[in-house]
Amino acid sequence: MRRITRRRALGSAVAIGVAGAGAGVAALALRQGSPEKARPSPSSTPSPAAGATPSPTPTPLPRRGGTARFAAPVGFNFDTFDAQRSGEPSVVELLGRTHSRLVQWADFAAPSLSGDLAGRWEQPDESTLVLHLDSRARWQDRWPLMGRSVTAQDCAASVQRSLQLARAGELPVSQRPWDYAGLSEVVATSASEVTIRTARPDPFLLQMLAGRFALVQAPEAVEAFGVRWHELAPDTVVGSGPFVFRGFDERGALVLDAHGAMHAPPVPNGLEISQPFDVVERFIDGKLDEALVRDRRDAARIRTGARQRFVELARFEDSPVLSTFSVGAPPWNDPRLRMALSAALNRMELAMRLFGGRATAAGPVAPALPSFALPESVLARFAGYRPDLAEDSREARALWEAGGGPSLGPVIVDFPSVFDPLYSASSVVTGMLNDAIGTGQFRPAVESYPIISRKASEGAYGNGKARFWFGWGPALPGPDPARFLAENYASTSRGAAATGFLDDAVDRLLAKAVAEFDEAARRALIMEAQRALLAAGGGGVIDWVLQRSEVFRREDLGGRPQPAPFWDQHLDAQAYLDLAGAAG
Repeated sequence: MRRITRRRALGSAVAIGVAGAGAGVAALALRQGSPEKARPSPSSTPSPAAGATPSPTPTPLPRRGGTARFAAPVGFNFDTFDAQRSGEPSVVELLGRTHSRLVQWADFAAPSLSGDLAGRWEQPDESTLVLHLDSRARWQDRWPLMGRSVTAQDCAASVQRSLQLARAGELPVSQRPWDYAGLSEVVATSASEVTIRTARPDPFLLQMLAGRFALVQAPEAVEAFGVRWHELAPDTVVGSGPFVFRGFDERGALVLDAHGAMHAPPVPNGLEISQPFDVVERFIDGKLDEALVRDRRDAARIRTGARQRFVELARFEDSPVLSTFSVGAPPWNDPRLRMALSAALNRMELAMRLFGGRATAAGPVAPALPSFALPESVLARFAGYRPDLAEDSREARALWEAGGGPSLGPVIVDFPSVFDPLYSASSVVTGMLNDAIGTGQFRPAVESYPIISRKASEGAYGNGKARFWFGWGPALPGPDPARFLAENYASTSRGAAATGFLDDAVDRLLAKAVAEFDEAARRALIMEAQRALLAAGGGGVIDWVLQRSEVFRREDLGGRPQPAPFWDQHLDAQAYLDLAGAAG
């Protein structure tokens, strides 16, 4: 499948060191029930990410019972059942439902945090976090834990293990081992209290504890199964989360039962999480409660063929479409040339020609995070985001000529082989560039992601070469973009080292953003940093668009969050059927 191939290919592209620096999710409600087509509507107003207040309970009140049936967004690729040794999203498809975190994301769009194993917490100073465990938290009734209470020592030991693996260079890159570098002490200060101290103030400590792989594992489980988890045996999965893993069915689906004796008992009696095969047919036949489709033809089939009433939603994908440039030397050190390219590929026109309109213009922070992304009204002030295609084209040609673009000769655009010819990107993109700029200089080439990654790391997209690449960037890392922006655009970052970008104003803004505890103040700094990046011609990265796909959800399925390209598996515990007599 294309999505599996793309994710694996992107793993080798991490060395590019840049991404469309967005995070979070803003899925957009489209319509209900009938087959008429409708446009996306805006997401809800965001709330602070630092608060501990749980999200409101769903209405109507859930009726417990039934089995919810979902398909995973990508095919399974398990390497281990050890949450701290894996970088595979598939592992979180399972363990994100069977295990708990100390805190978790309650809403990725807002974004807001809520308690999980920690029922409450306080920060007596900027370098200390005290977490108070929920007294109801219990391990599942499996050997070697046998349903005992979760203790502060369990939680401290789990965080300490991640810290030790990070210091040894053994924590997978997907788990952001550098985030653990600032921890100075993790201790159980009582049976129900964990204290974490950092070497310096860290506004993102809670976010680290709510990370994709930040699942708490009991020390007895590590001792008993650490050498066996690669065998993928169901009886080695023992967590404190809402569901107990029973195994794989004959078609490879995950089968899970409710873990009732826990701090937040799930609403459904069980879950079936299948691989994404025959999704359209199974949803139409009533064998799936929700379907994610990435082909407009599949969406049309569901709209006309579904036998049950449904709600249609939009879900942003996790990888923005972008280009990177080495901007420390000619030709791309001239921002006029970069802005000319941005203007030539008008985002609305590009989204329509490449993806049939199923994409949204992306700035330095992706539109999947409405709390931090620049609104359309602000983006429209910059080249490439204007509603008037002709105006962007005129500016593209003027900027290209002013920067000496015609003298560059042929300009080669590399397209990843998993991206083209899937969307005919090479002909669409080079066609738009040649039409807008009018010189006929742009030529396509198709390469593998590993080759593109190597070229980027070697500075081949610039440094005397009139060349850049166009395709999917790395996946969005989380719902607060501050650290990711700093890691890609601050002059001391690996991302800036790869692209040669340097801007004092951007440096000052990002330094303030990553030190700011107040989210409103941090959001304002991020907004200003994005405007500065766009004014500088993209800072070594030009973000193009972020794709959207359709999610079809049966109308009587409640308690479900807005679709997100993030780790929302724990929220399945809230799913329920609100029609009398409906069964899973």
